[in-house]
Amino acid sequence: MSIGSELTAARERAGMTVEQLSAATRIRSGLIVAMEADDFTRCGGNFYARGHIRSIARAVQADPAALLAAFDESHPQADPELNRQEERAELKKKPALHPARPRWAVVLGAILVGLMGWGMVRLFTVPNDVEANASKTTPTVAVTTPTAKPSAPKPPAKPTVKPTPKSPKVVITLKAARDGSYVTLRNYYGERLFQGLLGRGSTQTVTYPGSIRVTVGNIGNLAVFVNGQRVYPKTERFMITPTGAIAKAD
Repeated sequence: MSIGSELTAARERAGMTVEQLSAATRIRSGLIVAMEADDFTRCGGNFYARGHIRSIARAVQADPAALLAAFDESHPQADPELNRQEERAELKKKPALHPARPRWAVVLGAILVGLMGWGMVRLFTVPNDVEANASKTTPTVAVTTPTAKPSAPKPPAKPTVKPTPKSPKVVITLKAARDGSYVTLRNYYGERLFQGLLGRGSTQTVTYPGSIRVTVGNIGNLAVFVNGQRVYPKTERFMITPTGAIAKAD
């Protein structure tokens, strides 16, 4: 099997297309097709062809040594020094080993542990210092003088209200005899207390706290009683005062 056929078989075993292999190795797809057809003239020489074979082998997870051996067998190198230069260039691509750097996380952790230990020591020693200083200080006792409470003010005396004397009530009773009479009773302000016709044998009583004005049609047919006592008015218009006296009506 030729080197080109082996490259094709390795790519197909990896399940990759020419375009996918080109994207993975950054080798032009046309150049990959030419290499799989055993045309390595487009690589620019055996040195570059070997480099492309290594890149393709790494991408398809194949053994680059076997592919390079097959390539060298079919394409002998005129100058062995070029192979050595190629190997040195390949070694330069390997990552260089750097000296170990100090782990700053470990250093910072140690510093934090030291600070925490110092804080714990201060936490348990500071109260003792405070107590020692407190024992040297003489306490000051504050003396409070009791303040006399002001006496509650006496409520002001309520003014004495003298009761207003009420006017005596006047009780007037009218009893009709014979044919009776028409009667009108009003107070001092003209407000009507009673008005109507008293027939024979009828009686009308009115109680009012003040003067009562009386107007009758026939005084001879009426018997008039004031506060239980009979009076004898001489006119059809008269006024009875709160004291029970009969006065002339206005």
